[in-house]
Amino acid sequence: MRTAYKNQLPTSLQLQRRRTKSGKQKKETYNSISVVVATRSCVGLLPYLVFHQGKIFGLERSRWLYEVVTGGKNKPFVSSEGDVTVAHLFEHGITLVAWDIEASSVDSSVPFTKLPRSITRNYRPETDIPFSNYIPPEDRSDTEDNRWWSAQIRSGNAVRFFYEWALASENRRHAYLMDSCGVHPVNFPNPFLCRCPIVGWHPPTGGRWDVSFFLEPEKQNTSPFPHIAVGASQPVDATDNSILYGELAVIITVMNSRAKQPQAQSEEEMESLFDMVEEEVEKTFQKSPAFANEQTFPVLLFSFVGPQHARILCASMNQRQLIVRMSRLYSFERKEEAPLDLFTSWLFSRPVVET
Repeated sequence: MRTAYKNQLPTSLQLQRRRTKSGKQKKETYNSISVVVATRSCVGLLPYLVFHQGKIFGLERSRWLYEVVTGGKNKPFVSSEGDVTVAHLFEHGITLVAWDIEASSVDSSVPFTKLPRSITRNYRPETDIPFSNYIPPEDRSDTEDNRWWSAQIRSGNAVRFFYEWALASENRRHAYLMDSCGVHPVNFPNPFLCRCPIVGWHPPTGGRWDVSFFLEPEKQNTSPFPHIAVGASQPVDATDNSILYGELAVIITVMNSRAKQPQAQSEEEMESLFDMVEEEVEKTFQKSPAFANEQTFPVLLFSFVGPQHARILCASMNQRQLIVRMSRLYSFERKEEAPLDLFTSWLFSRPVVET
């Protein structure tokens, strides 16, 4: 059963990498753990999976995907438009699923439950927050600096506007929406940030993906939730039904960083993590991981792309698969057409976990 604001997932076991030339199923034993490996020629890079009572660690899987997607300079799996090829997604167990974020019915497979949009409408800021409409090339004056209209700049401006609009704490008709929803920004010295890059190169353009914010749910009792929301901008235009390299890189980077997050209780312990070298942080994590029993590591990505559009992606591990649900693209070219209520209802969504 999947329930909002309930206990975390049960213990899972490691996912390990092995190789075999055979396409047949292979079974081995490591310290009384039954290892079942299924390999196919088309998925030769898939890691071997370690099973025990039907559970798999998401940690090693997320680390492996992080190395595969972000490691190295050459990215032959990225198209000239910046999309990840279908063959690469299939080869590495990444599944894209069309996602209707406007649907009124609740999808039990989604690890987040949005707020009713009627609530977000009541929390709109009463004062105007500056917004720059997008002007298409044919309508611009000859004196316009085209760099101002690049996807890199327009998407960055749009994601910052959305975050400011959603989190505006003053001049609302009602109380601060974020407080009533039980979420908070992830700021220093949150341990998550000590291992999470917030900027990365986006092939083949040479631009960069750029994270603008993180939000996470408040703890339930003393247990933190692994769920995390992230807003990021991309330096290229996007198309429906394809995922940009930068979107996949953000998802896997955040998921991997969440999986490797060390536990720290006091603010002093948190701050000390930022003074450590990576090897020391890793030892701290191995001794006391923040999410030792987690398998799925849900990520909700608010992705802003060129020319001034956005969509929401929901990613989570499902045993050997990375499932990425992806909404259609929405226009943020003009303030009056931007789906601010809809996006805010997902930004302040509730975490859903199995019990």
